[in-house]
Amino acid sequence: MCERTRFSTGKGLEEMFCTLTAVPGSDFASECEELYNRYISMLADFSPVWVKLHLSDITNQAECAKRIFSGLEGVLVLIGQPPVNGARLALEAWHLPKAAMHRNGEWNLENFDLHFFNTPQLSTSGSDAQMHEEFAAVDKIISARKGTIENNLLRTWIYCRDVDNNYAGLVKARREYFCKCGLTADTHYIASTGIEGQSEQYDRLVRMDSLAVYRHEREQIQFLYALENLSPTSIYGVTFERATRMIYGDRSHYYISGTASIDKEGNILHLNDVGTQTERVADNIEALLAEGEGTLADLKQATVYLRDAADYPIVKKVLERRFCAETGLIFVRGPVCRPGWLVEIEGIAVNNKGKTQFKNFI
Repeated sequence: MCERTRFSTGKGLEEMFCTLTAVPGSDFASECEELYNRYISMLADFSPVWVKLHLSDITNQAECAKRIFSGLEGVLVLIGQPPVNGARLALEAWHLPKAAMHRNGEWNLENFDLHFFNTPQLSTSGSDAQMHEEFAAVDKIISARKGTIENNLLRTWIYCRDVDNNYAGLVKARREYFCKCGLTADTHYIASTGIEGQSEQYDRLVRMDSLAVYRHEREQIQFLYALENLSPTSIYGVTFERATRMIYGDRSHYYISGTASIDKEGNILHLNDVGTQTERVADNIEALLAEGEGTLADLKQATVYLRDAADYPIVKKVLERRFCAETGLIFVRGPVCRPGWLVEIEGIAVNNKGKTQFKNFI
């Protein structure tokens, strides 16, 4: 599979995406060293905005992973989500050129500022309270930059320990906090993935990564719905956007939320048939991208979440046919919020479909 994908318009900032899965070895440390060395060899003149490590046993592996990856720039994220091929860890990362000014997840470009961040520790317990605390921390960080969640929060990734039991509290708290911020079904929500994932601390039921953008115009953000394929999320009680397009003068970024086998009425399609569910997921992502002048060929990296690791060969075969060979993929175990959904996919796409009334991504 493709492990490194680049995007360039021929001028301005080049971008690079990496998606790597470790070679199964005798122990975690040897797998982690092998993956680190392979990853470092790809960096050249790039620095990571983020590096996400998906670990098979986060409680016992976190310290070793942090030690081996300690020299990296960018934000290092550890998630308890085992790769489904028998390896102990997988990696996904987004990069910009080293020449761009950056520090601790903050990128100060000529025309825009980007900030990728998370909350290291929480003081509350329970998925409801922890989700409230996560959003309160985001609100505080964005407010310090004189921004708001409504205008500046572009994308979130929410990982929930034991999603079958704790997702309801997450959903309730997110809905309440968004309402407080003026985000409703009549305004807009935030592109997001809410998926099974463990944190290093066993009692942390919810952890969230966030991406914010500053110095943009509101018209640069386009929410993508594909209503012939997918329902609004609000009709079944959740509050996130299916996808968000960020339009620059020279390119567009597409943040595809966790997408499952769903129809325009909000129903699960193809129960107990993971292959056909995967086809529907690809159809839905294709429809979302098409609404924003994109195609599946623009997808630079995607994370595939499976409820059952045994389904990996079936899902992989479908995606090798449906997705472009240059799309980087990692496959991890991550049960989706509804047990009937056997597969979910999120991703990032980039193309040169910019609009000249906006400033370039430089």
